[in-house]
Amino acid sequence: MNDMSARPIPLSDAIAREKRRALTEGTVADALGSVGGVVVVVCVAYAHSQHLALLAWACGMLLVLAGQFAFPRLVARASDAGFLSGYAALGVVLGLAWAFCAVLVRPDNFGFEAFVVLALCVVFTAGSVFNAHHPPMLYGFQIAGQGSLALVYALRGGTLNWGIAAGFAILMWTLIGYGRAFHRGFVRAIELGFENARLVGELTAKTQALEQANMAKTRFLASASHDLRQPLHAISLLIGLLGERARGLGVEDLVQRIGQSTEAMESLLSGILDISRLDAGVERPEPAALPVRELLARLERQFAPLAAARGLSLRTHASAHWVRSDRVLLTRMLDNLVANALRYTERGGVLIGVRPHGEGLAFEVWDSGIGIPAEQFDAVFQEFVQLHNPQRDRSLGLGLGLSIVRRTAELLGHRVELRSRPGRGSMFRIVVPRSAPAAVAEPPPMAPLAAEAFAGLRVLVVDDEAPIRFALQGLLQAWGCEAIVAGDGADALARLAGGVPAPDAILCDYRFERGTGVEWVGRLREHLGEDVPALIVTGDVTASQLIDIAASDLPVMHKPVSPAALRAWLGRVALLSSAG
Repeated sequence: MNDMSARPIPLSDAIAREKRRALTEGTVADALGSVGGVVVVVCVAYAHSQHLALLAWACGMLLVLAGQFAFPRLVARASDAGFLSGYAALGVVLGLAWAFCAVLVRPDNFGFEAFVVLALCVVFTAGSVFNAHHPPMLYGFQIAGQGSLALVYALRGGTLNWGIAAGFAILMWTLIGYGRAFHRGFVRAIELGFENARLVGELTAKTQALEQANMAKTRFLASASHDLRQPLHAISLLIGLLGERARGLGVEDLVQRIGQSTEAMESLLSGILDISRLDAGVERPEPAALPVRELLARLERQFAPLAAARGLSLRTHASAHWVRSDRVLLTRMLDNLVANALRYTERGGVLIGVRPHGEGLAFEVWDSGIGIPAEQFDAVFQEFVQLHNPQRDRSLGLGLGLSIVRRTAELLGHRVELRSRPGRGSMFRIVVPRSAPAAVAEPPPMAPLAAEAFAGLRVLVVDDEAPIRFALQGLLQAWGCEAIVAGDGADALARLAGGVPAPDAILCDYRFERGTGVEWVGRLREHLGEDVPALIVTGDVTASQLIDIAASDLPVMHKPVSPAALRAWLGRVALLSSAG
């Protein structure tokens, strides 16, 4: 936005320029991700499809992706309008190219067809994030791709094919809607940038303008995060449902790999959620005496496989000391520091140790990585700053980890220090108060319960998204639970008033057209005459909504929620129910 303050340009031109910049910067990552998808499909399809057709599709896809990769350079001299028009046409070609994947499927191979359908859903969902910067490209990609697939399956006839066609049509409509919302937020962020530039010129105090821009970014990210979490949450649940139904069909490994890809997208949104929670002030530290030896052992267990995979050493120096801090928040800080050290270290390794530091103890994470120039020490703790990742490689994270460390340290009253030499490595230090050993050791975490432990549990699901209700109902039934689904709180109250048996647990969304999930849970409990265990499942990360949920004391999970997390919560509900 610096160009705007120095040389004002029309808003429409600025929006076109920002669209071009976003598409250009994301082209490499999107194209490489698509190449990875092609490789996965080819590896799976080799044993299930005609090799000539597979070769033709793969070659065609690679040619199209090569064209996408080279497109920004080929039209570098074109106007912004010409560039965006070309990208819209490219979106149509990409959508059709992926849709042609359907020709690889034989009607008698249900397992492979299920994999292809699910893979295409993931591809079109992931692609909507990139294409949403320019609606004509979003429309072309989704309509040409999923629209063609819906038409092909509809023409094949049969109940199953019609169902798949309807699924593609619904997903296309949903993703276009979320993409439009994302684009509105994107344009609004640019408009706010113009307003901030005007304030800088009028007030001469750049600090106020920077604060405004930061708040605009937070609102934009929170809104975009919610809109993107909804389909991702549905996909996560549907993958879990597919895993339950596909047992014995020989596709368990494929479902697991798709799940891993979805988890990678989830991790991107988790970083945004952590920042939003810290901004909202809803984190409530619970200081306790923590054994240093246990904290270091957990770090070694968690990160040793990753270090070994990268050919790095990971060492810890055990200590018998104890510190006083919040277990969850301190663990999150250490995780971010160790993950960051491994991410930017190519040779050597990482050392984690604890030593006395004044009246406290210092956790130190040393690495032999690329190092940080002294003049950039403050910058690396800012959001989305990655000194050694100008190409925004997603494998190197979002640039939120160190910002989370700094904000969490401020919340806990800990001190964070940095020492580094370019080319030699870095050392990050967290100074934590000492503590006397706890009188009684904390019990180990309870192991997850098997599905049989909560079989027969009656669960009320309240969510206004039909795909999410469908997936939750299928998962709960697969686990032996009785599922009662409702589109909103009023619907749930009507069902209970109509004679539906009282539920043992409630899974409730937060945002509804009328009222919030917190309000509806209160009314449902009032109707039932007891505090039925309830869980808020939400994709909202704005400060006011997080504060509202935190004030209710209701447990909350943020979309996308994994089936394993839901199983764990239901297991605790079943355990409490049996104890009562």
